Amino acid sequence: MTSSSEHGMTFLELLLVLTILGVLTVIVIPVSSGWTTEQTERDALEAFKATVQQMQAHSIAHETITWLGFSNGGKTYTVTYFDTNEKIISHFPPTIKFDHTSTLRNVSFQGNGNMYNTGTLTFETASGTKKIKFQFQRGRMLLYE
Repeated sequence: MTSSSEHGMTFLELLLVLTILGVLTVIVIPVSSGWTTEQTERDALEAFKATVQQMQAHSIAHETITWLGFSNGGKTYTVTYFDTNEKIISHFPPTIKFDHTSTLRNVSFQGNGNMYNTGTLTFETASGTKKIKFQFQRGRMLLYE
C-alpha cells in the first residue's frame, strides 16, 4: 500500500476562514470610519487656526489689514489681504460648518497685528460643537470641545 499525503484545504475550511474575515471586516470598518472623521475634523480645525495665525503674521509683516469671513452656509471661509487684494477661499470638510450664532462673525487683524474684535467662533461638527475663543487682541486662540 502506498501512502499519499495530500496538501491543501477543504471547501469547509475555506468557508470558515472567509466567514472569520467577513466578521472582522464588519467590526473594523465602522470603527475606523469614525476615527477618520474625527481626525479629518481635527486636522481641518488645526489648518483653520494656522490660517488665522498666518493672517496675523501677514498683517504685522506688511502693516496691512487682513480679514476672514464665512460663506456658503458656514462651509467655506475666505481670507482677504488688503495690501494685494488677494482672496484665498478654503472649504471645511462636509462634517464641519461655522455656526452663525457665534459671538464673533469674522476675524480681522489691523496692520499692527491686533484683532479688531475678540470673541468665540463656534463650529458644528459630526463629533459635537467646537469653539475657538480669541481672548486677547493679539489673537491668542483656545480650542474648546
